[in-house]
Amino acid sequence: MYDYALYGSRISTLGTLGIIAILLAIIATMLAFIFIVPAKRREKMGKFGKFLHDACNFKFLIVEKILQALYIFFTALVILVGFFMLFCSDWSGWMGGKGILLMILGPIAVRLSYELVMMAVLAVKNIISINNKLRNQNEGAAGTDIFDPDMSSLKEAFGVKEEQPAKAQAAPAESAPVQETKETPEQ
Repeated sequence: MYDYALYGSRISTLGTLGIIAILLAIIATMLAFIFIVPAKRREKMGKFGKFLHDACNFKFLIVEKILQALYIFFTALVILVGFFMLFCSDWSGWMGGKGILLMILGPIAVRLSYELVMMAVLAVKNIISINNKLRNQNEGAAGTDIFDPDMSSLKEAFGVKEEQPAKAQAAPAESAPVQETKETPEQ
């Protein structure tokens, strides 16, 4: 018959392997944040390392190529299913009319659904492009970048925290410059 003890051991093995997989995923994430994600390490990497760096930092969108491949696949599938329907029949008779309709309207429906999804992807690409242009335009201005925070300043802030009040007391308070206005005589 069946060996239920063997079946039970498979479930417990799966649970053990799941826990091991979670721990390995945590370790891989930490290693990626140490060796792949930092921008200062990108120059030292080879082609594959630069690809991983760009993929982990979302320099390009993988979903665009996946959606393009799915669009081509589903368009070909709809046309081929419609073609094969020309040679089939069901309880209502010949399915050729439905096949011709599917070959004509199917690619249109696939294209419309693809374009609706691509509108969101293109909006994200445009936002990223605008963000990059603004960042390049304000390169000289000191500002924080929410997409690439500098964590080294956080470490330094803990050591500088005690020195900041002493500097604030030593520096005299500066007043805002007063702008003089010339009054014109009323006529």
